Amino acid sequence: MTRKRPSMPWIRTGTVFLALALLHAGGWRSWRPGDVARASNTKQAMLSQAPREAVSFDTPLDAPRRTRANRPTYVPGHIVVKFAEDVPDRAMRMMSALVGATEVTEPSYADFSYVIIPPDSDPVETAAMLRGQPGVVYAEADAAIYPDYEPNDPLYKYQWDLQKLDMPRSWDINRGTSGKITVAVLDSGVAYLTKGALAQAPDLAGTAFVPGWDFIWNDSEPVDLDGHGTHVTGTIAQTTNNNVGVAGMAFNVKIMPVKVLYTDWDDAWDAPYPYGSSTVARAIRYAVDNGARVMNLSIGAKASNQATLDAMQYAIGKGAFLVVSAGNDGDAQNVATWPASYCKELAGAIAVAALDYNYQRAPYSTHRDYVEIAAPGGNTAADANHDGYADGILQQTFDDAAQASGVFNRFAYTFWQGTSMAAPHVTAFAALLMDQGITSPAAIEAAMKKFATDLGPAGRDNDTGYGAIEPRATLRGLGVAR
Repeated sequence: MTRKRPSMPWIRTGTVFLALALLHAGGWRSWRPGDVARASNTKQAMLSQAPREAVSFDTPLDAPRRTRANRPTYVPGHIVVKFAEDVPDRAMRMMSALVGATEVTEPSYADFSYVIIPPDSDPVETAAMLRGQPGVVYAEADAAIYPDYEPNDPLYKYQWDLQKLDMPRSWDINRGTSGKITVAVLDSGVAYLTKGALAQAPDLAGTAFVPGWDFIWNDSEPVDLDGHGTHVTGTIAQTTNNNVGVAGMAFNVKIMPVKVLYTDWDDAWDAPYPYGSSTVARAIRYAVDNGARVMNLSIGAKASNQATLDAMQYAIGKGAFLVVSAGNDGDAQNVATWPASYCKELAGAIAVAALDYNYQRAPYSTHRDYVEIAAPGGNTAADANHDGYADGILQQTFDDAAQASGVFNRFAYTFWQGTSMAAPHVTAFAALLMDQGITSPAAIEAAMKKFATDLGPAGRDNDTGYGAIEPRATLRGLGVAR
């Protein structure tokens, strides 16, 4: 058995399930591109094709129904182990061999190791066997993750979420941002790049991007093959006041795309490094070490993971504020999700519930004791504002039919719902506050809670936390006025 130090770990599992909750509360994808021939390096092949221009449909589209697929709780083939610093390599190998491991690897941007086990071994049982060994700080199965001034943009009239948040008057105080804040979007990637068969989303053409990383393909081009990360990014920093499409809350902010989600096309094309919560832990460390000071995590897992908690604490300690979606299981078992569950114990990380048009908890929004704040997430089963469209959150992303066929240069403005859609409102809000000089993660969280509009019983409640975010009231209450 050898101990390797690759730039990326070996991980293998099935596809990730996306917490998009489209059309019906908590709805999930049912399609899979399984009929596409698997081929290694297909992402690079797409990027090497003759250039394709972006095509955009300018009329909003209601999202099609997507149903939940059965996905595993843990990634097979490895466990995550943190050995004490004084444990020699030989002792690590011996302990790992006791549980049938074939190698131990040390991934980049991690303070833990991967112990590689046979794909058919139970990662939970294997981790439990190592947990009590001398020199093992923790051993855990790797939990699978899922994506849980008035502008002149012509489709802004359909962005009820930004109107409810009184963003035009908030922009009077803080016109987007000054461009000095970097926001990391840890997601499925972003359609930020025009290269080969992939095109940049047209409404992101004026958005500033800084280098990011693709932890699924182990390269510096974290392009989106799904659409989730692109939709999320639009709410944060869509190019605004450009006479095109829709607006973003914190336009002018810099976006760092970081791909952590192993989605359907990554699976169909045999991406070398499939998903796991430990990948999120590494991505958090990467983002803060490379200058991100606000992070959006519209993702979740069905089990806890110490590696991610350690990374969140590391990032907060370096001055980063983390925003996490609370989960889309509210109309089902209302089970907890991670890393949102950790937020209640961390000053500088906040878990976000979703609101519908009437500012009630959206039916799908998970309601548990870790919910701290709420923001518009939509309810596409309703049209409460009678504008002729479902009450989702409108942003530009891939045209659904084209993306399902493996075409990544056709875009549409679509209404999606979910706590994944609620979180980026809070992320953008945090960027606006940080741009005004409120740089302490704990102070940002405290300000959001202090000026929130309480929507339930006095104080915090499981449905909406301390209430709905109030960007203008918070900016004014902190002495920022214009």
